[in-house]
Amino acid sequence: MEKKTANVKWLLENFDYIDSLTAIDDTGRIIVKQRFNPRYSDEENKTHNAWSLGKNLLDVFPSLSYEDSSLLQAISTGKAVYYERQSVWNHMGRNVVTTNITIPIICRGNIVGAVELSRDITHIENKISGKDITPRASKPVNGAKYVLSDIVSRNKAMMDIKRTIVQISNSRSSVLVYGETGTGKELVVSSIHNSGYRKNKPFIALNCAALPENILEGLLFGSRKGAFTGAENKKGLFEEANGGTIYLDEINSMPMSLQTKLLRVLQEKNVLPLGAAKAVDVDVRVIASTNQPVSELLNAKVMREDLLYRLNTIGINIPPLRERPEDIGLLVDHFIRKYNQELDKSVLGISESALRFLMDNDWKGNVRELEHVIEAAMNMVDNGQEIELQSLPAYLTLTEPRLPSPHLDGSEDFSLNKALEDYEKKLIITALNQCRWKIVDAARKLQIPRTSLQYKMEKYGIKKTETCQGVTVNRHSHT
Repeated sequence: MEKKTANVKWLLENFDYIDSLTAIDDTGRIIVKQRFNPRYSDEENKTHNAWSLGKNLLDVFPSLSYEDSSLLQAISTGKAVYYERQSVWNHMGRNVVTTNITIPIICRGNIVGAVELSRDITHIENKISGKDITPRASKPVNGAKYVLSDIVSRNKAMMDIKRTIVQISNSRSSVLVYGETGTGKELVVSSIHNSGYRKNKPFIALNCAALPENILEGLLFGSRKGAFTGAENKKGLFEEANGGTIYLDEINSMPMSLQTKLLRVLQEKNVLPLGAAKAVDVDVRVIASTNQPVSELLNAKVMREDLLYRLNTIGINIPPLRERPEDIGLLVDHFIRKYNQELDKSVLGISESALRFLMDNDWKGNVRELEHVIEAAMNMVDNGQEIELQSLPAYLTLTEPRLPSPHLDGSEDFSLNKALEDYEKKLIITALNQCRWKIVDAARKLQIPRTSLQYKMEKYGIKKTETCQGVTVNRHSHT
C-alpha cells in the first residue's frame, strides 16, 4: 500500500513536468518514443524519437542492463517500478538522470510490454553539484573493479556481449575471454562476476605470465609445512577464492605441467596443496583470458587441447576498437568526463577535426590506448576549451615521414648524419603545419624547448611562405 501511495503521489507531483514517454514490447523493442524535453530543441527531440523507434532499448541506452533497467524490470516482474533517480548513458554518450515511473502492460493475463513516464532532472543535479556529474554504480569491494554499466558501447557485437554476460552470470561453467591487448578483457570478466550470485564473494585475478612456474604452483594451489625448504601451511588462491571467481589472465603462458593440475581442479572441484595428502574441496568459477585466438593456441601447441576446450565452455570474443568505430566518439566523451573529475578540469569536449582524426586511427592498443591518448590531451588543454588536433600526443598525430632510401654502392651520399637530418627536418615541418605555425605549440608537440625548435628552424632554413604547404627550406643553410 505504501508503494502504491508513493507511485500515485509521484504522478500527482510530477505529471505537469513529465518530458518523456517510452513504451517497449516484451522483447525490449521500443514501440513508442515521445521525448519533448525542454533542454533540447524541437528538432533534436523529433530526431531522437524517430531514431529510437523500433530499436532495442539497450541499443538506445547502452549503459543499461536487464538488471538495472526499470522498463525491463517491469516486464520481468509484472509490477510497477518507481525510480526517484535513474542515471543512464544514451547512444550519443551523454549522461541523463531521470526520475520515473514504469508500469507493465498486461493483456489477458500476459505481460506484453511496459510504459514509462519520466522527468529529466540532469540539470537540477548539475546545479546542485556545480559541475557536470558522472553518476556511477557503486563499486564492489570484492576485488572486481568493474560492473556491467562500465562497458561503454553501442556496437552490436559489444551489446551482444553485455547480454551474454547477464545470461551466463549465474552459471558455474568456465569462461574463456579472447581479445587483443587493451580491448577490455578484465572489464568483461569483472562484469561477469559482479552480475551474478557470486558478486559478494572473492574475486581474485592472476596474470599467469608474471610469475615463474615454481612460485605460480604454490600460489595457485597452496602448500603444507615441510613440502619444501621453508614451506608453511598456506592457502592457495583457489582456496582464498572459494565461493567466488578466479581470473587467470594470459592463460596461454601457464606451463604445461600446471595446465594438467588446473584441468584436474576443473574436473574434480578440489585442489591438492603442495605436500598435502588430501585434496581440499573448492567452489570456484574459473574465467581465463588470452590475447590469441583459440585456433592460434591450438596450432602453436602452447595449451593442452582438453584444458582449452574445458575453459572454452563459454567463449567470449571481444572485437578490437578498429571494428567498433561507432564507439570512438562515445568513449572519447566518457574519458573526457572521467578525467575532468580525476584531474579537476572542465574541458568542454573535442573538436570535430580531432575526433575525425581519432576515428581514422587503427588503434593497435585499442580502448586502453584511446584512454591514454585522451588523458594526455586533457593535460594540454585549458579549462573551458576543447581538445584540438594539436592537443593530441605527438606520436599519434605526426605522420611518419618517409625515410630516404640510401644507395648502398659506396657513394658519398650514403651518410647516416645526412639521413637523420632529413628525417628531423620533415618531422619539424609536419609539426609546424599541424600547429598552424605556432612555435610554442609545435615545440610542445615535438617535446623539445621552444628555443631548440627555433635553432633547428634556423639551422635547416625552414621558413613560412605562401606556397608548398606554407614552408620553404633553404637547402644551403648549413654544411
